[in-house]
Amino acid sequence: DLDVRVVCTSGTYVRALARDLGSALGVGGHLTMLRRTRVGGFGLDVARTLEQLEEELSYVSLDDTARAAFPSVDLDAATAQDVRYGRRLTGIDLGSRGPVAVFDPDGEFLALYEQGGAVARPVAVFV
Repeated sequence: DLDVRVVCTSGTYVRALARDLGSALGVGGHLTMLRRTRVGGFGLDVARTLEQLEEELSYVSLDDTARAAFPSVDLDAATAQDVRYGRRLTGIDLGSRGPVAVFDPDGEFLALYEQGGAVARPVAVFV
């Protein structure tokens, strides 16, 4: 038996890693246990058992979830209004590949946008 800790990105096949490691050593390999300690921005510190969920009925706000899951940008009031209307944004650089969470000046999550050249386009608007 070999205990291994792997820190990886989304899309990594840990089971395949065990198989390939065993193959390279000429002994075969498989997992006997897999424990995720983090998914995206969520670690064990916010994990709950089913019993705790039933007791607490707590939730993580959409604002907090969006900030944890995506790069984020805080907008001024005028730009936030454009986002509420689902408009494309010019003159803004989101500085990221893939979806970016955009927030109004009060910290409310408004939408996911993607940069496409000089224009940022809405992927999903939540208000």
